[in-house]
Amino acid sequence: MIHTVTLNPALDKLLFLSEFKRNITNRLNSSDNSIGGKGTHVSINLASLGIVNTAYGITHGKTGEQIIELLSSYNINVKFIHRKDSDSRTNYLLIEDTGDCCILASPGAQVRKEELDELLILLSQNVKEGDSLILSGDTSNCYDPRVYNHMLEKLSDRDIKVYLDASGSTLLECLSAKPFLIKPNEDELSQICGHDLDTEQDIISAIEGLSPYGIEIIAVSLGGDGSVVKSPEGIFRVIPPEVSVSNTIGCGDCFLSGLVFGIEMHYPIEKTLKYATAISAATAESKYSVGFSPDRANELFSNVTVNKVKDPAAS
Repeated sequence: MIHTVTLNPALDKLLFLSEFKRNITNRLNSSDNSIGGKGTHVSINLASLGIVNTAYGITHGKTGEQIIELLSSYNINVKFIHRKDSDSRTNYLLIEDTGDCCILASPGAQVRKEELDELLILLSQNVKEGDSLILSGDTSNCYDPRVYNHMLEKLSDRDIKVYLDASGSTLLECLSAKPFLIKPNEDELSQICGHDLDTEQDIISAIEGLSPYGIEIIAVSLGGDGSVVKSPEGIFRVIPPEVSVSNTIGCGDCFLSGLVFGIEMHYPIEKTLKYATAISAATAESKYSVGFSPDRANELFSNVTVNKVKDPAAS
């Protein structure tokens, strides 16, 4: 079973306009609602790939009820803790016809210790030996940056596969917990190693510098330039296909979803990387912040380039 955790879910207001201009009235072409939060995105994407999964999180108020309702409309087992006090966050996504995007993100309701304790008990009751746990997204609304560590400590008595997509102090704190996979972007990797990464070789060296942590897969996302991924089979440079970009929001979540899918399906690493990249590219073509066309991802698969740049013996 695959489990996802989203501690700061959101209702995304998608605002579509031709071009955003400052200091004038901007007219919208259309608008829509969607779910925000990396973990919820991964759950939805996996469901689109036919993978039944369980989504955990904490929501508040009327907005939280909307989030649960939207998430439940997919083939997902939803186990959210809901509180009527306060309100979950609403994010505003400005999406221009050019494909340029901007997120206005609310801080979200603060997660209290008693809520986290309840969530920890829920995870402990449901996450079993051999399961996979995806810890993904913002934790800035939590009282403790080690919140993911507390989850891993609670589950340390069982062998589970942990996929981590976090940033800042949360990512740094979790490295010592030895997750199976981490997915930093270039800036996040730069923060970990403490200096700028100007070249591809800088990125490779930074990845190799994390070897003492024993993390099996390190996938460094480079946005539209693809990724650099370290695995037991070596270090790979992945180049995405060219697509007509409508919205880049959610592409990283789709990339992670594709990695999880390929790994859980026991695909070879090259096939996993190609499929994850094709899914991300298909997402970029969609105007929405979550979801993609599986048929389009299959079409783009053959246009993804995966090159091994270093053998495992040399890494």
